[in-house]
Amino acid sequence: MSKQRFIKRYSFIINLLRRTPASFEAIEKHLQQQSIFEEENFEVALRTFQRDLKEIESLFGIKIQNNRAKGVYEIVENSDEECEKYDRLMESFEVFNTLNRSNQFENEIIVEKRKPLGLEHMYTLLSAIKKKHEVQFTHEKYWTEDDGKQLKQVQPIALKEARFRWYLIAKDNKDHKIKTFGLDRISDLQIVKQTFVSTPNYDAKAAFRDSFGIITNENKNPEKVILSFSHKQGKFIKSFPLHHSQKTIIDNQHQFQVELTLHPTYDFVMELMSIGSHVKVLEPVSLREEIKKRLQDSLNLYDT
Repeated sequence: MSKQRFIKRYSFIINLLRRTPASFEAIEKHLQQQSIFEEENFEVALRTFQRDLKEIESLFGIKIQNNRAKGVYEIVENSDEECEKYDRLMESFEVFNTLNRSNQFENEIIVEKRKPLGLEHMYTLLSAIKKKHEVQFTHEKYWTEDDGKQLKQVQPIALKEARFRWYLIAKDNKDHKIKTFGLDRISDLQIVKQTFVSTPNYDAKAAFRDSFGIITNENKNPEKVILSFSHKQGKFIKSFPLHHSQKTIIDNQHQFQVELTLHPTYDFVMELMSIGSHVKVLEPVSLREEIKKRLQDSLNLYDT
């Protein structure tokens, strides 16, 4: 059996048990149904299934135990962070599996053409982060006056995802400031022999906890932001929250209102602008005025 089929079988088992605990007989029946639907054989004997449970725990950190009193297999509670990692891992696998079959469904699978995201750098950067080695690379700037490519040597700290892109968080040796570098704008990456000591009292996860995107505002307290969305847009915001702090205030046929606690930085302003007339900022006043100014500037472009 191919490794791909192994992982698909693990996925079917996990997804079933995430919905409800099940006996081995129920799991067998579920795998039989998936075998018919996928036109592949995912059926297993009990001994093989027990090996699968060990592999699932090793690969995904998901422990499945046999509750003998109830006669079912069930997932042992995982932390939210572990569940999120599993979800992303399986999401990536499903995308891979779909793209791998795209030649068989040329007219049914439409892939968006886009520039690579620089993910080929991830393993090298993670290795450098773990071993505390500095890295050197060429970085291309987009938004500053001194546009162009610059040679950088930095102390890598962490990798962060933001709005479907990946970034390196690192201390720049030139000015000793912690910055973010888009992986898609990095080239000629190499690990250098120079090692470094971790920046004391710096926690990357904590630094970005109250941020949206890749801009931090650590010297300021996060603000309470209240947004009102149209009923239709609210459905999207519920299914794909803007921020982990999002709390629903009003949810009815007229509006969907949420409260967030974050730094309303440039990245956040641009996200709200992209939603257009389907969102209204209620608080804070400073953010309302910022959005109004940018909308007016956009209108002014059409007056000339």
